[in-house]
Amino acid sequence: MKNKLVILKSFLGTTKSKADTVENENYWKLIGEKGKIVDDRIINGRILVLFETHLDNFKLENHNPIKNSLWIKIDDLKFEE
Repeated sequence: MKNKLVILKSFLGTTKSKADTVENENYWKLIGEKGKIVDDRIINGRILVLFETHLDNFKLENHNPIKNSLWIKIDDLKFEE
């Protein structure tokens, strides 16, 4: 799966965050954003996606070893052809 292009279609299986979601953890803001899978590992149903956009622009936590990457559930991704 490494290097496949993806689009975030949902986050944690939904398209909207809960009302009490902390702003810097509102990853639903990234729905519609494009990225690339940068690791072959699948951990707990998640793969590492490097987003084209900077997570800092969305004021989101960005604590993975590769800046602008997040471990995303595979079911939350749409694979580009």
